[in-house]
Amino acid sequence: MKTLKTLLFAMVVAMLASGLIAAAPQQTGPPQGYFDIPPGFDFPASKQTLEQYRSTGNLPAQRLHVWKVFAGMTQLSPDGKYPVFETWFSEDETFQTGPTPQGLAPRRVLRRFRQPNQFRTPTGFEPQAAGSALLSFVLYNFAAYNHIRNNRLHRVSQLEGFLQSGTQDPKVPQNRDIPAFPPQAVSLKTVWWPVAKDKVTPMPIWDPDANPAKPGGNDYTTWARVVAVDPTRTDIPPDAAGDISFMGKMFAKSHTVGLSAFYHVVLDQQTASNAMQDPGIRRAAQIALGRGLQAGDYTVLAGTHMTTKEIDDWVWATFWWHDRPSDGPFAADRPDLVKGVWRDYLMSDSFDLNLPREQDGRPHVAFNPWLEARFRDGGNGAGVVSNCMNCHNRASYPGVAFLPIYRGDPDLQKDPAFGVRRLRTDFLWSIPDQSQ
Repeated sequence: MKTLKTLLFAMVVAMLASGLIAAAPQQTGPPQGYFDIPPGFDFPASKQTLEQYRSTGNLPAQRLHVWKVFAGMTQLSPDGKYPVFETWFSEDETFQTGPTPQGLAPRRVLRRFRQPNQFRTPTGFEPQAAGSALLSFVLYNFAAYNHIRNNRLHRVSQLEGFLQSGTQDPKVPQNRDIPAFPPQAVSLKTVWWPVAKDKVTPMPIWDPDANPAKPGGNDYTTWARVVAVDPTRTDIPPDAAGDISFMGKMFAKSHTVGLSAFYHVVLDQQTASNAMQDPGIRRAAQIALGRGLQAGDYTVLAGTHMTTKEIDDWVWATFWWHDRPSDGPFAADRPDLVKGVWRDYLMSDSFDLNLPREQDGRPHVAFNPWLEARFRDGGNGAGVVSNCMNCHNRASYPGVAFLPIYRGDPDLQKDPAFGVRRLRTDFLWSIPDQSQ
C-alpha cells in the first residue's frame, strides 16, 4: 500500500510539473510594494456604461474614461517612489515556469528592456524598415498576473488542455477559449527612447499632417521632424531650438526640451548591460546615441499601450509623447486629473472594431505611431489606418503571424487565426508568444 501511495504521489507531482493538471491557486493578494490604480479614477467602470459608449460610438465619453484610467495608473505610489504602473508585474515574472510562491516577495522595480512584439517576424526580430528598433517592456497588474498564474496560462501544456476541453467560443464555434480575464485586469506595453547622459539626443516626433499613409509604412526613422532632448540643462526656455542630426540628416532649428518634459529613468550598469544583450536594442542605441547604452544614460517614456478588461473585448488605448500636447484631436477630452509630465502625452482609443466610423465611413482607426506606423499596406491599409483591437482580436494558440494589418470585422472563413481547432487567448498575444 505504501508503494502504491508513493507511486500515486509521484504521478501527481509529475502531472503538476508538466501542466497536465492545474495547481490550486496560491495567490490571495498582491505583495508589499505593489500598488493598484487607486479609487477615484473610474476604474473599473460599469461594463453597462462602457458598452453604451461603445454601441453609440460616443468617442468623447470613451476618451474621458481612458484619460481617467491613465491618470490613475500614473499616480505616484503611496511610498512616493514610482508611478503605480511601475510596481506591476513584468513579463518575465508572469511567464516564468517555476512554481508560483506561496507568498510573493516585496516588489522591486526591475526594468528588462526588449524589442516589442510589433517588431517580431516569423524568423525573429527583423525590422521592416532598415535599422529601426525600440526599447520596450510589458507589465501586468496583479489581477492580470494572478489570472495567468492561477490558470497556468504561462504553460504550453495547459494551453493544449484548453485547446481540447476549453469552453466553445461564442463567435468562432470551431475554436475554444481560455478562461476570461476579470474586469480588473490591465496589461501595459511601454516604449522607451534612449537619451545620452552627456549630450543632446535627437528624438523623432510623429506629426499626423506631415506623415501621411505610405504603402511601405512610416517607420520613425522616416518621420519629418525631431526634437532635441538636452539632459544637461534644467532651465531650457519653451522656445529653445537648435540644429541636430538624425539618421544622417540635419534638422535645423529643432525644438529643444529637457528631461523634465518626460517621465524618465536613469539606467544603472546592470540594466544597461542586460539591455545591450538584445541585438535590436543595440541597433536602437546606435540609431539614437551613436554608441551603446551606458550606466547613467536615460530612457524616456515615448509611448504606451494600455488595455483593460472592463468590457468583454477589452478597452484599448494608446499614448505617445509630443512636444505640442495640447494641439489636435488626440489631445481632446483630457481632464485635469491628468497632471504633470503625463499631460505631455497624446492618446487614441478603441472600444470597437468599427465604431465610431471615420469621416470616410470606414472602420475606426487607433494606433501608436511608435509601434504600428511602420506596418506596410498588406491590402487593407498601412499601419497609420489600423486598429490595435483588430490585431489583438486575432490572438490565438498555436501562434500565428500578426501581419498583415486588417480593419473592421475579421474574416472568420479565410483568416488562419480563426481556423479549425484553435484556442482564443482573450485578445492577448503574450499568452501564445510567452507561454513555455
